[in-house]
This record gives sequence, C-alpha cells and structure tokens, in this order.
Amino acid sequence: MPLRSLLRRGVSMLVIACALALLATLFNRLHPFFDSLSQFRMHFAVLLAALFAIALLVGARRAAIVEAACLLVAMVATYPFIPGFASGAAFAQDGGPVLRVVQFNTRYDNSQTERAAQVIRDADADVILLQEVTDGPRSLVNLLRDAYPVQRRCGNARIGGATVISRLPVSPDNTIKCVRSSALSAIQLDVGGKAVTFAAYHGRWPWPYEQSWVIDRMSKSLEALPHPLVFAGDFNAAPWSEGVQRVARLTGTQPESGYRPTWLSQRVSDTLRPWFGLPIDHVMVSDELRIISVRRLPFAGSDHLPMVADIAL
Repeated sequence: MPLRSLLRRGVSMLVIACALALLATLFNRLHPFFDSLSQFRMHFAVLLAALFAIALLVGARRAAIVEAACLLVAMVATYPFIPGFASGAAFAQDGGPVLRVVQFNTRYDNSQTERAAQVIRDADADVILLQEVTDGPRSLVNLLRDAYPVQRRCGNARIGGATVISRLPVSPDNTIKCVRSSALSAIQLDVGGKAVTFAAYHGRWPWPYEQSWVIDRMSKSLEALPHPLVFAGDFNAAPWSEGVQRVARLTGTQPESGYRPTWLSQRVSDTLRPWFGLPIDHVMVSDELRIISVRRLPFAGSDHLPMVADIAL
C-alpha cells in the first residue's frame, strides 16, 4: 500500500476517534461520565483542528469534512464560552456602585501564602471568595485579617473549607445561617445600604467523585440563597458542563462568558496553566447584577490561578 494511502487511513482513524470523543462531550446531561469528559471539550476541539490541517495535507477530504462538521456542532453548543468571547466587558450602570471580587482556591498545602496575600492585596478587592482555607498563623485568611476583618467559614474538611472574607460590613439584614458543609459558605454584606449575598463554593469532579450527589444534597441551600447574589468558586467543572449549569439554575445565576483556564496540575510548569489548563473556577451573578470584566491574576502558590471580577449593581 502506498505511503500516502497509509497516511490517509491513519489520519482518518485518528479523526474518527477524536470526533467521537468531542461529540461525546455534548451528552454531558445524560451521565456524569460524559460530564467529566466534557471538561476537555476545548482540548479535543484543538486536537481535531490540528488533524483537520493534516487531513487536508494528505488528501483525506472526507475526514476533513467530518472534522469541520464536528467542530461546528461543538462550538455552537459551547457558545458563549469559546475563547475570545466575553459579553459584559463594556457594561456599567451610571452612578451605581462597582464591586471588586476575587475568586481563589488557595490549595490547602500552599507554602507561598505570603505571595498569595500580596497578589490579593494588589487586586484591591472588596470581597474575597476562597476554597481549601485552613487554619494556622501563616494561613492566608490570617495574613489578610487586618484588611478583611469579616470572615465566614461554615465547615471544615481535611483540605479546609470554603470561606468568604470581606472589608465590607455584615448587613444588618443578614439572615443566612451556616450549612453543615465545607463546600459552601455564604453571608449577606452591606453594599451602600443594600444587602448583597456572597457565597463561596467548592464542587467535586463529576465522575467518579459524586458531584451530582453533592449538588443534590445541597440543592435546598443553594435555592434559598437570597438575591442579589454573587456566587463564586472552584466548581471542578467547565462553564458549559452540567455541573455548573445545574448550580446556576438552582441559584438563579449565570456564569460569565469567555474561556479562562485556571487549573493545571502542579507537576506541570506554572507558565502553561493559562494556556492548557481547565476553566473550572467561576464567578456567577444573579440578574440584579452585571459582570463588567473578569481576568486572571498572577500565580499565587496554588494549582489554581486567582480571578478578579468587577461587578456593577
């Protein structure tokens, strides 16, 4: 068999395998296994795009057509979370207050908490929403206690708990009571005389780590969170995933558009995280609020990058 024919056959087989993996990510509502697979939808799409170019070079036109169709279907299903798309950047209400919020999974064994504290101080945020917060004199929340004296952590686990810290005062209308979970902490803060709810959340990976079961267990608490609501966390799930979309439905919020990888294993160079990581950290708001902008902050000792969001009331 000529070499060119072998190449066409090999490329066609790779295209079929990658296309099936990409299409499987679109069935993430059917089973948590597909939701886990969907976290890598963009990675499959990039690989399929590379194979598209190779298929054209070796003359595998049918394979190229299949690739183009699969990519189109996947990108339409993923909108508005495709790279380069961000809808709220130009929005701001005339005369209304603008809040700055930082979302950050600190990582429970972070040995660079001083660096993390400086990154957060430089962001000059009003409210910080954290995950995997631990105790100790050099823990991040204690390093920031002078600037952010209001602190709420409702539960603790081996890797710490979700925590809200703020330089804004607690609202006199605060009615939120702690739930028995290290995955959720919420409080109503006073923003110019108005009670606004801020919630920090830490989700599990979909499959096989029972993300759906945890959301089931917390559903009543999520539905009960008062609006206006800023809900942020490490969801361990991409914005198009069923896990994120289900929490959004329960809380009456919507994740910000765009594509911002925030997590990558510490075994890999930190410089690769913004390019090849997974977009699993999110800031979501209810309809009374609008996200003006979201951007990632520099490395702060964790396997997650911090995010800062400006939010208009």
